[in-house]
Amino acid sequence: MMKKFILIVLLIWSCSEAAAQYSIEIAPHKPKKIEARLIDGSKTTDNYLMNLPLTFSLTDKNVLIIMMGDDASLNYERSVWLFSKDIGFAELQKKDRNVGASKSFKNQNKTLNRFLPYHEKIRLFRPFEDGYEVIKKNVKPILLEITTSSSSSETFLFALQFYVTQPDANYPASFIAKCKPIQIELTIKK
Repeated sequence: MMKKFILIVLLIWSCSEAAAQYSIEIAPHKPKKIEARLIDGSKTTDNYLMNLPLTFSLTDKNVLIIMMGDDASLNYERSVWLFSKDIGFAELQKKDRNVGASKSFKNQNKTLNRFLPYHEKIRLFRPFEDGYEVIKKNVKPILLEITTSSSSSETFLFALQFYVTQPDANYPASFIAKCKPIQIELTIKK
């Protein structure tokens, strides 16, 4: 009997670990706002970095708009970076000489991953102009296309990948962390 109880507890715990961090129910023209907690993904313990306000809005044309940030600056002169495709860190430094990182960050993150890992039901509407976007103090709208056209409600999971930088003695934008992916369960009500 005790073994069954322990198995049930372990099953519930493993399912809760795999569940989304945020559940959002959205209908066209009814925005929903969350405060995403950005956590350093390279640490074994949860190392809180900052909150990032995210406002989700759905258009009639199946485009999900995510407004990232708000009117205030992010904490400690930090900025949040997101990429429209995977890019090598060395390649990013060639494109932007104001970018740096510690040796340990570079060793752990030879490639900076795209903001929206591959998903079959949602994709970036168009790539970012320079291959990346930076959120400092102004709100940034990010457009995502929902590729299904179901007329009823639909629920699916996706993840968002962020990186955090802050100025240091050598670079205005020195990467300090690859955040744990933000898991979102999105329910679309039509």
